[in-house]
Amino acid sequence: MKRKLRVYLDTSVVSVLFDERNPERKSLTETFFGEIANFESFISEITVAEIERTPDIGLRNKM
Repeated sequence: MKRKLRVYLDTSVVSVLFDERNPERKSLTETFFGEIANFESFISEITVAEIERTPDIGLRNKM
């Protein structure tokens, strides 16, 4: 059985999904997240804490 590639997701990767300033980057990130099941993904407690400190409540809930 082939092992999945491991990817580490930090805040900058997640936040791109909601950043309209660079549509091409956002589109590539959406494509990546559409394939996320093909990877073994990790997120750190630091990243979770950064997301929890996002001042925009609506954005924080989406992330």
